[in-house]
Amino acid sequence: MNRECIILFKTLLLATAMACAHPEDQCAMLVKPAPHALEVRFTFNLLTVTKCVRVDADGDGMISVDELKAAEPAFTRYLNEHIKLEVNQKSASWGEQAEFHYLWPRFAATPPLGEEEHAGRNLDVTFVLPQKALLEAFGIRFEIFEQAGRLHTISGRYEQDGRVLEVPFSLQKPEHTYVTGYVEELVRNEEPAKEVTKPVEAPKSDEPKSSLGSIVGWVLLAAVLLALGYLQVRRRRRW
Repeated sequence: MNRECIILFKTLLLATAMACAHPEDQCAMLVKPAPHALEVRFTFNLLTVTKCVRVDADGDGMISVDELKAAEPAFTRYLNEHIKLEVNQKSASWGEQAEFHYLWPRFAATPPLGEEEHAGRNLDVTFVLPQKALLEAFGIRFEIFEQAGRLHTISGRYEQDGRVLEVPFSLQKPEHTYVTGYVEELVRNEEPAKEVTKPVEAPKSDEPKSSLGSIVGWVLLAAVLLALGYLQVRRRRRW
């Protein structure tokens, strides 16, 4: 079997695996970058969450509202450990400030959920990360497949300034680096600094000297003229 056949065979296997994946093996990610902030929202179903952390604390096979709320810190830590984040080519973390939103009505009044309901119940986990430096690029890598399953897929969507980029993640393609382009836009839109030419002014300390020099010159000239006039008058008298 030559190399081309091997590549084709692997491609067919991957396509078959993707086709066999069920909705419970899928989750979503929405990313909204800004010049000085990064907002990321993950959407999971309860079945995936229970594969990653222990939610059924009492082991009765049912998940209550109290157990879901109590499991939030553990799931936040799991996301920090298994979804790697890199900002501006430096390792970063999602942090502990995660916002959980359960996507079904009357969540607080929800009765305990059996395993058959876990795949159909979804929740959002949102992180908002302020950035001191300009957000130039960031990378996200999923390392959840050992727990979530080898067929698990993540549908990634990047929304920035009216532009949309769809990026699928899987065991075969677990990471993506996104370049915001904010640096290039700032350089492109930056206007050249205008040079202001100021008129050259003579030093103030020289002005009095110039005026005094003029006066002295005129006085000397007048004195010379008077002296010449006086000499001519004396000569005429002698004659």
